[in-house]
Amino acid sequence: MYHFRFITLNDLKEIDYKGDFPSNQFNWIYNWFSIFEKVENNVIGYNKKAYIVASYKEDKLVAVVPLVKLYRTYFKLVKIQFLEFMGQQWSSLGNDILKLDNLEVCFTNELISWIKANIRFHFIFFKYLPKESLLAVKYKLFHYAGAPFVQVDKHSSYEVFAGEVYARKFREDIRRTLRRIKKDGFEFEISRNEINDESLAEIRRIAKTKEIDGKSFLYEDAEKAKFHLKMYECFPSHVVFVKFNQKVIAYGTCIEWNGERIGIDAAFDRAYRKYGAGIHCVDAIIHESFSDKKQKLSFGMGLDTYKFQFTDQVERYFMCYDYKFRLKALLALPYFLYRLKNEDRKVREELLLAEGK
Repeated sequence: MYHFRFITLNDLKEIDYKGDFPSNQFNWIYNWFSIFEKVENNVIGYNKKAYIVASYKEDKLVAVVPLVKLYRTYFKLVKIQFLEFMGQQWSSLGNDILKLDNLEVCFTNELISWIKANIRFHFIFFKYLPKESLLAVKYKLFHYAGAPFVQVDKHSSYEVFAGEVYARKFREDIRRTLRRIKKDGFEFEISRNEINDESLAEIRRIAKTKEIDGKSFLYEDAEKAKFHLKMYECFPSHVVFVKFNQKVIAYGTCIEWNGERIGIDAAFDRAYRKYGAGIHCVDAIIHESFSDKKQKLSFGMGLDTYKFQFTDQVERYFMCYDYKFRLKALLALPYFLYRLKNEDRKVREELLLAEGK
């Protein structure tokens, strides 16, 4: 029914398509591979090779599947080859088959059969899949991640939203910290800025203070920092600053995608922890999204409990796997499946905890 062939990343650039996620777009995929191809560790993988699969029906291009083959090392000696969506290894906002036309139920089986016949690997491992993915036709989906969000167009105004969604104690925390800010003599200001060299200097300065809490400093990693900058160039973007007496003490960066605003990175200066600067920054981004009449505001991947102070909704993302009948794959399968089920259980528990606030 369908036939398949490999194409290049440059071929993908010439295809007129619109994926379901920012991380499905050509610029995202191209930038990701260009930056991380030579980065080698057990998260992003070793010896990466792109495999872009184009799918046709009666000579009409109907789908594209951007894949990358890589290996990871286990127990210091064992190398396992994985076939994954390109970009799922770090920073993904969602992955799936790129559909250019309606696809029949048999598509997934035919695709996977062709992939197994034409690419050598041990495991297929797909992450950040939506519940509606065509891959669910063939595979059991395991929970992997969640992206809390505010459905902005569901509420008539920010005030109505805050009254319905914010817990009473949280609303009081916002008011209490504002009183403390004023009492301690700070002039409180919210500003919206372009992401440029000047604003990036402030972003880096504040992000560095995350290390006080034992968190990683993203901008210390040259490749990750470069990818973020490319992201801000490829999509409409801005940063929201919280300022005390004109000094930036918190920030939140966002990109725009298909009527949706997506939070990418945020931090607050740990020296001002007691003032709730981070909370006021996120609250300002929500308020701004209502003023700009956005359809939706996503807080990005991650089930951090603080995000659920601002919302009671979360999009679930899934993972699935397959394997070839190769000795190494069969030997590793019990361990791999244990890891998968354990992650599924952990994410389910986090979702129940978050949604049960």
